[in-house]
Parts: sequence; structure tokens; C-alpha cells
Amino acid sequence: MKRFVALTVLAIGLGAGAASAQKVADLGMTGMDPASGKAPKQVVIMFHGYTQRGEAMKPLADALAKRLPDAAFIFNDGPLDANKGKSWYVLRGEDPTNTKAAVKKLAVDTVTKASEGLKVSHQNIVVVGFSQGGGVALDAGACSTPDVKAVVSLAGILANGDCKAEAGGKPAPILIVYNDHDPVVKPDSIQAFQDQAKANGYESKLETVAGTTHYPAADGIGKAEDFIVAQLGGK
Repeated sequence: MKRFVALTVLAIGLGAGAASAQKVADLGMTGMDPASGKAPKQVVIMFHGYTQRGEAMKPLADALAKRLPDAAFIFNDGPLDANKGKSWYVLRGEDPTNTKAAVKKLAVDTVTKASEGLKVSHQNIVVVGFSQGGGVALDAGACSTPDVKAVVSLAGILANGDCKAEAGGKPAPILIVYNDHDPVVKPDSIQAFQDQAKANGYESKLETVAGTTHYPAADGIGKAEDFIVAQLGGK
């Protein structure tokens, strides 16, 4: 009888441990658990822009959470200090420690850790990045095995962009959102992003909207939200 009780207590403890492992914070990550309070069915991983922090992506996560109540959201800080914020890799000047290669591994590890820890398959994960983070999102999605469900670049620039689509696999669709008068990222950088993706076997769709800021205008963010929700089967 004592042995039965002990085994029952152990099973309950293991069950509780499994449940707690489905929290974003328990993975050592910053983000939001599903608004529904249930275990996540989808995950959206976000990569912020240069000199920002992960919290900069929270407004987009808040908007998406209303339409994807069973989705968890992850928006970690980049690993490097940059002004008063963070950076994913050395953006300007020499990069003797090859931080670009390091961030590709970090991006893929983030997808893997989220998938395994939250028990959500890659086909229910979308990665999103703004500016510098757009290229990191591309690495996260295309360099993971298998690919994630989709990639969204908000005025993104390439980081590595050197992972080719798997033969016989299902390449992640890529949405690029960009303001027509973006003062920071020029059209040739957006074209280079598309060209590299195509060379690696990925199709991308460019949505250009009217805007004079670097961060996409409300119309563009709306298009990104609709795309993400459609990919993950939300409302």
C-alpha cells in the first residue's frame, strides 16, 4: 500500500513538472503564455530590432493574442549590448568572433527549445523579426529542421540567410512587410533579402505600404497579423 501511495505521489509530481514545463518563463525565456490559460497549441517567436529589447515586440504579441488565444509568444533580448538596448550580432564594423554565425545557432536553438519545452511542433511555430531581427527570423525558420510554419520579416535585413530549403520538404512561406519611404532600410536591402531567399528555395511575398517610418505602418502590421493568424489557424 505504501509503495502504491509513493508511486502515486511520484506520478502526480511528474505530471505537475510536465505542466510547469509548458510555461515560457520555465524555459528561461521572455514572453507570454496563452491567453486561454491552456497549454500552447502554437508559438510565435519574435526577434527585435537593433538597439531594442524584446519588450519592443510585445504590442504585436498582445494584438495577436486576441486572435490566437492558445498561442505562446517569445520575445527574448539579443545577446549583445548596443547603445541602451541589445543587438543580435555585430551590425557595423569588424566581427572577429563571428557573431553572425553565433546568432544563427542561437536562433535555431530558440526554435528547438520552444518546440520541445512547450510541446509544439515546428508546423505550429511562426518566427517574426523586425529590421536586424528580420534576418535572424529567417535564419531561425530556414535553418531549423524541419522548417517552421512561416517567416515574417518587418523591414528586415539579412543576417546569414545561407540555409537552403530541404529537398522534398515544405519550405516555409515568407512574408516581407515594408514602408515605401522607410528612412533606414532601403529597397535594395529588401530586394537582396528576397533574392537570397529565392536562391535558397524559398518563396517570399512583399507587401509594401505607405509609410515614412522604419517600423511598418499600421496597414502593414495588419497584413502581418492576418498572415500569421492564417498560418496558425486562428480567427
